[in-house]
Amino acid sequence: MNPALWGTLTALGWGTGDFCARFSGRAIGEVNALFGMLAVGSVLLTLWVWLSGAPLVWETSGLWLLGVSGLGTMVATLVLYRALILGPLTVVAPIVGSYPAGVVAIAVMMGSRPNAVQWAAIAVVMAGVIVVAVFARQQADDPERETAGISTTVTLSLVSSLVFALTVSAGQAAVPIYGELQTTWVTRLISLAAVLPLFLLPGKGIFLPLRWWPLLTAQGVLDTGAYLALFAGSHGANPEIAAVTSSGFGAVTVLLALVFLRESVGPA
Repeated sequence: MNPALWGTLTALGWGTGDFCARFSGRAIGEVNALFGMLAVGSVLLTLWVWLSGAPLVWETSGLWLLGVSGLGTMVATLVLYRALILGPLTVVAPIVGSYPAGVVAIAVMMGSRPNAVQWAAIAVVMAGVIVVAVFARQQADDPERETAGISTTVTLSLVSSLVFALTVSAGQAAVPIYGELQTTWVTRLISLAAVLPLFLLPGKGIFLPLRWWPLLTAQGVLDTGAYLALFAGSHGANPEIAAVTSSGFGAVTVLLALVFLRESVGPA
């Protein structure tokens, strides 16, 4: 498949997984939800690498890329989960989904030269982010939520988008060295290790009731599969194409929120 189709699969996985995270995050907290999701993905990928006998690349030159991608995944997803808990999803998803504009910007700094149409597309994306952010207070699904709460949601969404751009760029740069399977596997293990110290913070003990594991398992499968698809579409020239099409995950999350949560979407 070409990068655009891999990116579409990524969008479906991320969009559905993020919708699930709204419920698990509110029930057990964003740190526990993130830990459960990462644990599932780490176990599944470890079994895959072990049972498939996939050859591993022992190359140190790209370790820093794996580190940046793994740590960035933890930070960006944690901030995203917090934003999803605050909601509404119809504000969070479009803003976080703008991360490919950052990916393209990083690609430009690394020597890529987008054409006029691509620059115009970036401008449209950023204009959309501004519109969503400005009118976000009208989108609150909770009439008691104050403006300050919506402002926090918008800020968290912007931070998550920026960190995701750095995360994906580093991961895509690592794929030519390690391949998509090893890149996803190692970055997932790094993310899991990075989230563990958060449980040492006051009031952040591990809380993972058995009844939430089916949903956490679904999140782990969807999120891990999405990264595998994204990195699979990152081979060859212009890997940012896969990132751009993956931004459709925001639309998937919004549609799910419209259908199942009855969140309103105003004209803006």
